[in-house]
Amino acid sequence: MKIDEDKEKLHIWQPVTNLRGKYPWDINLTNVIRHNDYLKITLEDFHNNNQLDIVYDQNITPLEYYVWAFRFSTEIGRHDLRFTETDSSGRIDPEAAYFCKMENSRFLRMFDSNPMYNRKTHPNLEHHLYITGDEVFEVLSDYEPRFIEKKK
Repeated sequence: MKIDEDKEKLHIWQPVTNLRGKYPWDINLTNVIRHNDYLKITLEDFHNNNQLDIVYDQNITPLEYYVWAFRFSTEIGRHDLRFTETDSSGRIDPEAAYFCKMENSRFLRMFDSNPMYNRKTHPNLEHHLYITGDEVFEVLSDYEPRFIEKKK
């Protein structure tokens, strides 16, 4: 039996635990700011008034961007995620919200056709997903963002 090396797989990623919620629908995407120097995503939980700013603001070199790409869709538009295999070993707190990193991402593969900037020249490039009950916000980046926890 051959293992499909191109199959996408979600890995649960829980770098912080201040947002309380077992399920994506317990979290709300409240704001996205795309500035020349950063990308900031703000999430909040529905029950405890906790907020989280996710900030991408590093330029690795002068020729690079703080993120390579980002996209937004509704959960209705991302029915493919329902059928993606998920590794839940990264979940530290079962009562807290979590995010995901995508392995073998089709979003990342589209960059591999670029001869100057691809996963061979930038092996740390990752696909991060922030899934709420209604939306999916995705980021391609060379590094993990900063997480700023706060109360609403």
